[in-house]
Amino acid sequence: MRRHPLILAYVAALIPALAMAVTQPLWSLVDEAQHADFIIQLSHGVYPAADRTLISAETLHVTESTGVFRAFYPAGSYPTPDLSDVGLPPPGMSVRANAAWMRRHMWQLSHESVQTPIYYVAMVPVWWAADRLGGPFAAIYALRIINALIVATLAPMVVAVARILIPTRPEVAVLGAILAILLPGLDLNGTRISNDALAAAAGGILVLLAVRWSRDEWTWRRAAIGGLALGAGMMVKITLAGLFPAMALSALWPIAGTAWSGKLAKVLLTGVIAVACLAPWFLVNVQNYGAPTPGALAARVSDALPGPLTASFVALDLAVFVLTYWTGEPWGALPLAAPLAVLGGLIALMAPVGVLKLLRTPALSAARGPVVAATLAVLGMVAVSLLLPVTASYEFVGPGRYVYPALPALATTCAIGMCAVLANAVARRSAAAAYAALAVIILAGGAAGLPAPPERGSGAPASDARIVSVGASGTMQGMSIRVDKVAFDAGARATWLEVTVSNSGPEEAEWTVPPIVFRGDVFANGDYLRSTHLPGDIDAGQTVTGWLFIPIDPAGLAANESLHVRFPDVTADGYRTVGDIDLEIPLAGVVR
Repeated sequence: MRRHPLILAYVAALIPALAMAVTQPLWSLVDEAQHADFIIQLSHGVYPAADRTLISAETLHVTESTGVFRAFYPAGSYPTPDLSDVGLPPPGMSVRANAAWMRRHMWQLSHESVQTPIYYVAMVPVWWAADRLGGPFAAIYALRIINALIVATLAPMVVAVARILIPTRPEVAVLGAILAILLPGLDLNGTRISNDALAAAAGGILVLLAVRWSRDEWTWRRAAIGGLALGAGMMVKITLAGLFPAMALSALWPIAGTAWSGKLAKVLLTGVIAVACLAPWFLVNVQNYGAPTPGALAARVSDALPGPLTASFVALDLAVFVLTYWTGEPWGALPLAAPLAVLGGLIALMAPVGVLKLLRTPALSAARGPVVAATLAVLGMVAVSLLLPVTASYEFVGPGRYVYPALPALATTCAIGMCAVLANAVARRSAAAAYAALAVIILAGGAAGLPAPPERGSGAPASDARIVSVGASGTMQGMSIRVDKVAFDAGARATWLEVTVSNSGPEEAEWTVPPIVFRGDVFANGDYLRSTHLPGDIDAGQTVTGWLFIPIDPAGLAANESLHVRFPDVTADGYRTVGDIDLEIPLAGVVR
């Protein structure tokens, strides 16, 4: 196998990818249900519209059996939806009401249909065959295994890029391959049902082309092929547009005896062909949304409110980007995520040092074009990930998985950085061994089901908890929430609220069951999993009572304080009315 390093790299990468494909929970919390539903809808001859096509019966069946309805929230951590009340978003909602409805009901919509469609169309025959042979669960795992086969191709691409950038240092290819083969985030998120796997592989091919082609003059044929490759990649996932700067740089890199006018014309041709490849998607969007891109109508499918650009948002965006690149989404889905993110982040910081040193080495001047192209590929995809929240008014932070299409360049430049910064071979190999060992432990732990999913609590305070009667209530449009009792549970280090919720209005009302409880300047979110599992929708004339778990240690409460309890986004009148119900519970005479 030493004579076939590309095959060796692929086989080595396939092992952890397959492990994650078959062992990660179903559904993945990163919108796997909606990605699968896009395929299922197409298999039925339906091209779904993100804001008005309900999920298919097959998707609903799997969703109900797994209990995973909401993205990024574990099953049981929110009220089980009323499946007799599945429907489209009410018309004319305010921005706030829309966000509240989407937070509770977005799972009902086939909203990943805003994606460009090539991956989903390609997977229709696989779904059709596997579903008929073994049912929807067999089809889900068949698609995951195919994605594992796809993402494993990135490791040999890393080896190929490393051989181009620095052929005299085989160690760079080995280190880069390690960083690609043992990348838990890629194995976790890349093997769920989504277009991320094929997008990563398509991006890797584009990186390889940009790096290889930067060594000599582009021909018109090469420009056309590059445009087709980029266009096909964007038809897999539109974010691959972030690789266009690397392709353009590859075409524009100075070559003796060539004219700039010809280079610019070839770049223009590449761009025009790439955009032309999107024409079928534009036509579908015009049919579904009345515009070439989903735009504002698809932006309606969001469970967050627009926010401002602040220093804290920028810091969070960067932190989430680094954490999720190395260990995947949702945050903490794999054990020991933080240590690997720290170690991986330190390795990534070495990359600029290695790139600059390589560019300054006279003996490697011929590799400058490929090195710059690889660097620009990384920067382009990093920019896409970090700046994508701007297009959504900072409603979300950018995940690191959007950079996986540039993995052949990123892993290689990180390996070059390790060789430059850790000049001592023992130190370099120790760092690589530490990374590999930690990644293997994380992947093995994830495959074994770690961290264990949170368990449902008792739904009521312990028998020895001190219970005090209080009287605090609030109303909104016939929706009444009353706190009747407070329980101080020293053993659980928690405070419980017994609430009675009544709806005297003529229509169903909805509420956020676990409240936010403020104690001065600090706050705590109620834990639904440990609370009485009250419904999130209250029918007209219905009254429910139960205990809500609040992670506030009663030992720290003082008599001169009060608890401010907020139930956000209570809705009535078919989401025409939305607001908070706030209650104040003075602790004087309540705590000892």
